[in-house]
Amino acid sequence: MVNASVENASVAFNVAHDRDYEYCIQVNRWLLKPIGVWPISDKATSVERLLVKLLIIACHTLMITTFVLCLLYIMFEEVAMELRMKAIGPTSYWLMGELNYCCLLTRSDDIVHCIEQIERDWKIVAKGSHREIMLKNARVGRLIACTAALCMHMGVFSYYITMGSGKTVFNVGNDSYTMYRLPCPIYSDLIDIRSSPTNEILLALLYVNGFVVNSITVGACGLDAVLALHACGQLNVVVSRIDDFVNTKVEKEEEKVAQRKLGFIVEHHLRTLSLVWYIERIMNVICLVQLVGCTANMCMLEYYILTENSKETMVSYGILYVSVIFNIFIFCYIGETITEQCRKVGEKVYMTEWYQLHYKTATSLVMIILRSSTVIKITAGKLVDLSIATFGDVFKTSFAYFNMLRTVAI
Repeated sequence: MVNASVENASVAFNVAHDRDYEYCIQVNRWLLKPIGVWPISDKATSVERLLVKLLIIACHTLMITTFVLCLLYIMFEEVAMELRMKAIGPTSYWLMGELNYCCLLTRSDDIVHCIEQIERDWKIVAKGSHREIMLKNARVGRLIACTAALCMHMGVFSYYITMGSGKTVFNVGNDSYTMYRLPCPIYSDLIDIRSSPTNEILLALLYVNGFVVNSITVGACGLDAVLALHACGQLNVVVSRIDDFVNTKVEKEEEKVAQRKLGFIVEHHLRTLSLVWYIERIMNVICLVQLVGCTANMCMLEYYILTENSKETMVSYGILYVSVIFNIFIFCYIGETITEQCRKVGEKVYMTEWYQLHYKTATSLVMIILRSSTVIKITAGKLVDLSIATFGDVFKTSFAYFNMLRTVAI
């Protein structure tokens, strides 16, 4: 007869949970800690907390200052429409970075909750097969986060190197001087970008700023990937537990044990759906910024590629264009995956051999089906559901805006 070991199995501890948990969240910590977004440990000293606050202030200052200087250049300094258009792309890039940074910081408590739930899930893995399912999804999450980081950094810094590595000559009276070209325009009435060492300092700060904004973007993307893939792993574990539950022959006198098992499955399912709800709460505004910003950036990059004469610059625009496409694709793919996985649980329960169970137990399975019928979706600002179809719409919208822009500006 099955005894209390059923309950013990639900709270069994994974002896390797520290290593598994570290493997799951390691990349996120690498990406978010340098920009001050990663949650501070309770054991952190007052000096460490102060350093994090100073780091956050420095990141805000860099992004806001650069955005304002670019905006002032567009509004008051440059009169040529073509050069103004070239400045819009970098300006939107700084704005997206600042908005995403604010979103991540304001959702820090929700991020802590999700990280704590991930740690708890790794601790209570009851079976080796369940651990393998979770590790498989953790590997996919790490792969997406690392690929996003590589793709975005390569795209942005290829543009920076192309635009900022060369020098340009300018004349003051009868004398000629050289200066480094800046990867984005700066309002020169406030800062003399031609003088040395101001020119070199600005170039270095723009590189640092580019790293910060990139880290914010890939950090948000990586966080979304790791959290969502962990949730998918938990939903797969729920499906596995349902299979084990239905396939286990339970005698009539063991019906209380069966109900207890089912209660653990329902609790696990609801806990995972709660994690999905927190992911949506953290990411919905970020996804909206990415959806709108990437659509605009794709439109502008299509315009830049069409009007550019330099082959090197055109190649850098092409690499940047691919990285932007990959970035928005990852958000849409994750939204599609988690929606399908949530729906899959209800379908799996419906397709099981529930008729072999006791009628009271079989009736209890309806709870899981009903809860799965209301799917929690990852949205962009609670306005647009993220899916592969949405990714296609972004492509079509960017080309529609590009055609309008070409008609007006070219």
